[in-house]
This record gives sequence, C-alpha cells and structure tokens, in this order.
Amino acid sequence: MASTLNLAAAAPLFIILFTAFASLPLHALNIGLNAHAGLDLFKQCSRTCESMFCEAPPFLRYGKYCGLLYSGCPGEQPCDRLDACCMHHDQCISKMGNDYLSQKCNKEFLNCVEAFKRSGAPSFRGNTCQVEDVVKSINNAMRAAIVAGKVFGKP
Repeated sequence: MASTLNLAAAAPLFIILFTAFASLPLHALNIGLNAHAGLDLFKQCSRTCESMFCEAPPFLRYGKYCGLLYSGCPGEQPCDRLDACCMHHDQCISKMGNDYLSQKCNKEFLNCVEAFKRSGAPSFRGNTCQVEDVVKSINNAMRAAIVAGKVFGKP
C-alpha cells in the first residue's frame, strides 16, 4: 500500500518533469522528444569530423551529424557511412516536423546503422571512437525512442 501511495505521489512530478523536458529544443541524435521548428538557438553545427563521448548517447559526438543537439552545418558532407546515416535521420526528422518519436525515421535509421555495421566499411580518418560503441549508443537511444513512439502512437 505504501509503495502505491509513493507512486501516486510521484506521478505529478513525473508529468511536470516530462512536460518541461519535452519542450526543449533537441536536434540530432533524436532520442524521442519533439522540438519546435523555430527553436534552434542551442543547436550546434559542425564542419569537422569529431569523435567524443562514444559510449554516452546524451553527449555523443561522432562525425558531423551524430549526436544530441549536434548536426552538420548546411552543405557539409558526412565523414563516413555511419555519419551519413545520422545525416539522413536528421533530414527525415526535419521532414516529419521535428517529431523525434517518428517510427518511420527511427526504424530507417536503425536499418541504416545495421547495414553500415554489416558492411565493415571503415570509419573516418582520425576517429578515436570504437565504431561498435557508437553503434551501440545509437541503437540504445533509437530503441528507446521507438518504444516511446509506440506508447504515444506516433507513425
């Protein structure tokens, strides 16, 4: 009984926190929150191939396009085929009105990442991440977004 009361007391706090975080502008790894199309003041764009925080999805920086609040600058070419998957995901999410719970975009992204993994294609020159770690981070984040999308009935 006590645990039921604790859960009931925590529900309003969860709703408040979820609402606050759902209004944040998120633009790249796209792990399941909506962003207003005009709110990109904090979005970083990259002109250099980076590889940092390889095992931490919230902080991941891989190539120019893989990472939360991180994307390539307009016209920038991806650093490798994995980065190209991230670029295409960014474009898909943008076409879907920045709906990061889009089942279509997230499933296509997972398929692209899996095809890259199976291909054995090289990562970009200067990469310091283990590609397997980056793939695992992306897979974990996208699977969570897909589950959330199903819960909220997203196409």
